[in-house]
Amino acid sequence: MDIVLSNVGRFFDPLTFVLVLGSVLIMAWIQNGRGSFVLALSALINCGRDPFAESGENATFMCRRIDFVLREEGFLGLERVRSPDVFVTRVIQYLLNAKDAKTFEEWARLEEHAIQKKQNMMATYWSAASEIAPAIGLIGTIIGLVQLFATGIDPLKMGPAMSFTLLTSLYGLFISNIVAFPIYVRLQARAEILNAYRAAAVQHMIAIAKRELLIVGPVHFSPQQPLRAAS
Repeated sequence: MDIVLSNVGRFFDPLTFVLVLGSVLIMAWIQNGRGSFVLALSALINCGRDPFAESGENATFMCRRIDFVLREEGFLGLERVRSPDVFVTRVIQYLLNAKDAKTFEEWARLEEHAIQKKQNMMATYWSAASEIAPAIGLIGTIIGLVQLFATGIDPLKMGPAMSFTLLTSLYGLFISNIVAFPIYVRLQARAEILNAYRAAAVQHMIAIAKRELLIVGPVHFSPQQPLRAAS
């Protein structure tokens, strides 16, 4: 440990570290598509927090609260119901303004799918970064070895090439196992909690919509006058 602390400057090359990290982030962005980079960085703000640790909210409590308001205040009383999750609050407000149960169900299912995809993308980005980082480090190691062999036996040139060779592998493993993978584990756990909560809330509100709102059946064409056969 004393050797590491006394020679910490030798283990950290800012340019090489930024090169490896930048390559990892760019490749993970390419793999996960447009918008994934911004979502992945924004997710770091609440990465270590349980989404409902402070409020004690859960899907069962939320559904029972909705049922209580319906029983005590009626359908319009749902306007005062709020959830710690912005998405669930938005679904409740849309339910109040929905014209029929079928339209609400279609909208809710599409919105649920979109928000789940967005939530999962935050975790999958860091999962991809965790898998890509060792490969980027290995590529840097191979480049360093090629440079090392190209210099021959010149001791003055072997040092920098060997340093680059080892540091890229070190940074790749560090980014993968110390940075990206722990972030992925936390975001994946958070996504599972939120997705389960939202799915249960949406399913409950769809059931309410079918009970409280007009159910529109399939549209059938009914001509104003009977059609006459051509003579």
